Amino acid sequence: MILIEKTWFNALWFQITWFSCVLGREDWMLLTAALIAFHYAAVSNIRLELRRGLPSAALGIGVDFSLAVAGVYDFGDAFFPLWMVCLWLVFPTVLPRAMAFLSATWWRPIVLGAIAPANYLAGAKFGAVALPLGDVTSMMILVPLWMIMLPLMVRFSQREAPAA
Repeated sequence: MILIEKTWFNALWFQITWFSCVLGREDWMLLTAALIAFHYAAVSNIRLELRRGLPSAALGIGVDFSLAVAGVYDFGDAFFPLWMVCLWLVFPTVLPRAMAFLSATWWRPIVLGAIAPANYLAGAKFGAVALPLGDVTSMMILVPLWMIMLPLMVRFSQREAPAA
């Protein structure tokens, strides 16, 4: 097994990339781009990686963009920043690796979906995003969305390579 596929390495890479996106934002975009490029260059099957990851990235970007339009998020000067797009290119990569345990049962992604929006609270504490509707109202919107989205993303992450 190559290093990029190892659970511990994927989890560590994801956390470093998450911090690069959320803490560094535009200032650390070069590091973020290098981390993302490293991952996609190192995977053994780029087509399979994209087949698994792009639907989740598109879903996440679409939902978060819609929430920004609706006023749930305020990213300051950038209406929808590039670092957020990068984060959505990164998140699906952990689903078949560091978060593979989610696919073991139908309820795990639902439960984690109820917890995952806490990342937006962390992002707000780091100054990456404002939640103009307040923490509680924002979570009341985000938790049900994530409880639906995460099981879908886990399903996308289980896709197999297309037949040759």
